[in-house]
Amino acid sequence: MLWDPKRSAGSAAAKRSGRILLVEDTRFYSIAIRERLERRLNSDVYHSQTLAGVVRLIETEGDGFDLAILDLCQADAANGEALDFVMSRGIPAIVFSGISSDKKREELLARDVVDYVPKCSSGSIDVLMRAVERFLSYASASVLVYDGRGAGSPLLQSLDGGPHPFIVAMRESEAMRILDHSEGVQLALIDADVGIAECAAFMDRVQQRYQQDRLRIIGFSTQARDGDVAEFFRAGGDDFVHLPVTGSELLGRIDHMLALQAHIHSLRRMASRDYLTDLYNRRYFYDRGPKLVESGLRQGQGLAMALMDIDHFKRLNDTYGHEVGDVVLKAVAKRLVQLVASTPHLAARLGGEEFGVLLVGLEMEQALACCERLREEIGEVRIVVGDEEISVTVSMGLAAITDEESFDNYLNAADQYLYLAKNSGRNRVFSDYQVARMAVA
Repeated sequence: MLWDPKRSAGSAAAKRSGRILLVEDTRFYSIAIRERLERRLNSDVYHSQTLAGVVRLIETEGDGFDLAILDLCQADAANGEALDFVMSRGIPAIVFSGISSDKKREELLARDVVDYVPKCSSGSIDVLMRAVERFLSYASASVLVYDGRGAGSPLLQSLDGGPHPFIVAMRESEAMRILDHSEGVQLALIDADVGIAECAAFMDRVQQRYQQDRLRIIGFSTQARDGDVAEFFRAGGDDFVHLPVTGSELLGRIDHMLALQAHIHSLRRMASRDYLTDLYNRRYFYDRGPKLVESGLRQGQGLAMALMDIDHFKRLNDTYGHEVGDVVLKAVAKRLVQLVASTPHLAARLGGEEFGVLLVGLEMEQALACCERLREEIGEVRIVVGDEEISVTVSMGLAAITDEESFDNYLNAADQYLYLAKNSGRNRVFSDYQVARMAVA
């Protein structure tokens, strides 16, 4: 069940889409900040140098931005009018300004800006990025409270509200189901009064079922038993709180853990991405994919593995050069990103011109339709090279996942169908579904 704190997550915070409005008229800062936001945080950045530009952006794009980063002064708004306008539209704001004073900071924070970062040193962009990461992490984070006392948990009474939604589970099965269905849960608070052994068993199941660093875990107890804290840390816990404790201290610990989790996710993201296309890389696909399959089979979801190859890619590289080949790879990756956006599917560049897609929650006929749509959309891509326009096609192999096998087996099955697709003329999808239909024809 969802426990609604008095101080709820509110406004844009509860829903993260990674849309950031950047209002900055200095070229150096504009380029550096945009690059960091897009590459490091995978955010969609909308940039304007002026208040008039901000007004036009919000008129065309709406005010559904997750965050605005803006200077206090623009060429057409020297007295903070852009900040006034952005905040009037309910958009959270971080001020990044050359005006640096304690008085100004207090004044801005009193207006409920997210943060105030002065442009006073070479490290100011790093400070700004940490502020952005903290906010986006907090904005998208939910906290699981695993306590058999439910809404009567003494921990919830100590909080007296908080900036995050707290989801309460009274049983382990309920807690695991919540983790299965909510990627937004980044922190769990677990009742240690039931015994450290039960806490350790829960943490062990979390580690077995989910990817490493899926969750930070804080234990809490109303009892002071010798050795509990040391045992909790040895079992894999991250922090421990003895109740009663002030709400501000507890929220401080929660914020610290969420900031740590955001930093770990940022490092993990950089290690898991392909340098050229920014899709997930082969290593991540092999790490995350088996866990998605295990979860999907356990929940009875439809699953399928697709393997995709760009047709005649070597000839394209030899004819037009590797720079054009890179443009083609990026264009195909962009279509893949659009396919998996806001879905549980997992897409990755496996190497060269080969891409893998794990389709989650689709039966075979639906998965085939999805792949056909992707193939057609890629076929519409046009790359301009000088006076020439190049078209791109792909071949795909698609195999259903119905039983628990090694992850390589799923890819090998899709690879066999990819081979058939290429040998049948390319620019097509070959799958279990078609083979079954051919067998009864």
